[in-house]
Amino acid sequence: MNKESHIIKPSKIIQRFLASEYLTPPSYFEQIQNNEIIYLDKNENPFTPPLGDLASLNPLSLVKNYPDPSANTFLKLLSEKINIPISFLVAGSGSDELLDLIIRIFSSPKNAVLSVSPTFSMYQFYAKLNGARYVSVPLKLQLNKLMGIAQFDLDQHKFMQMARSSRIIILARPNNPDGMLLSLDFIKKILELKKLVIIDEAYIDFSNESSLLYLTKSYNNLIILRSFSKSYSLAGLRLGYIITNPSIKKIVTRVKGPYNVNTLALVFGSLLLNKQEEVLINIKRIKSIREQFYKDLLRLREKSKLFYIHRSEANFILLRFQSVEIANFLYQYFLNNQIKVRNFEAGLSNCLRISIGTELQMKKIIEIIKLYFEVN
Repeated sequence: MNKESHIIKPSKIIQRFLASEYLTPPSYFEQIQNNEIIYLDKNENPFTPPLGDLASLNPLSLVKNYPDPSANTFLKLLSEKINIPISFLVAGSGSDELLDLIIRIFSSPKNAVLSVSPTFSMYQFYAKLNGARYVSVPLKLQLNKLMGIAQFDLDQHKFMQMARSSRIIILARPNNPDGMLLSLDFIKKILELKKLVIIDEAYIDFSNESSLLYLTKSYNNLIILRSFSKSYSLAGLRLGYIITNPSIKKIVTRVKGPYNVNTLALVFGSLLLNKQEEVLINIKRIKSIREQFYKDLLRLREKSKLFYIHRSEANFILLRFQSVEIANFLYQYFLNNQIKVRNFEAGLSNCLRISIGTELQMKKIIEIIKLYFEVN
């Protein structure tokens, strides 16, 4: 008898998932064992979280007991800071956990989960993982050859048509990987369809536009996803939350695991909520570095017409090259210079996404690009 026949097999949904191409992208597991490497591929905040003096904290005393299942202290403070009732808030182990949970609760194999493409790859991952049908509307690429600017536009009419036959709509605002921002008017049109709408605001703090969290008081079908990984520099502790109406909160709270957010994440998150001015200083600094980086790229573009720049409202900038070969060679050229940026496959194979790092790191990026085009 074949030994394989004794292996306990996963559910049919997971079997189909494992046989598909929707597994976690390999780039998430790539980690070069080199302490000299500068990682600008995961949109992490380059600045240390402004937690102040932690000498009074005893980590061992914090972790010996289970965390608060309701995350009440953290959520009460969060409620005060963002002026949203605590009855609208749920904490999660990063916004990813909450996204997975929401799709599991509200999706079905017969109804579609709708988004755009390209966008954050984990929307499709969690939809497929939970057996849902994932569909997307391709963003239309617009190139300004004179200015060297690239931008994505959405066919809103087509999106609205597909939204009417979908169960869940997920949109990143700003979008990842390009940093564009969908308008408030368009978001309201989608909400009027009475479908479940998830707006991922992981990068909204870096935008010049405001969060849409206040809309949760007017629309019972809206869920806002927020993260402490980016603007709060807390990626390693996995802390996120959703803002939604109390009826959805009750459902999510009853379904989630009781100890889904670790104690250190909740304590550090609370400390940072009381350090808003310092957090804002880091955010403003990143925005300033991004603007300078953008201007430096435009100056480089005047000399070399081989790439386009996506205008970004997030803490990264997407560069689009005239060929896949240029993108691949430059990606390796960055690695040779101890910098890792984000490369892509399929429709973005001629693109590189560069996270906004420190002033010195971004100057080094500019120098490397300049040197590459001079040599090549």
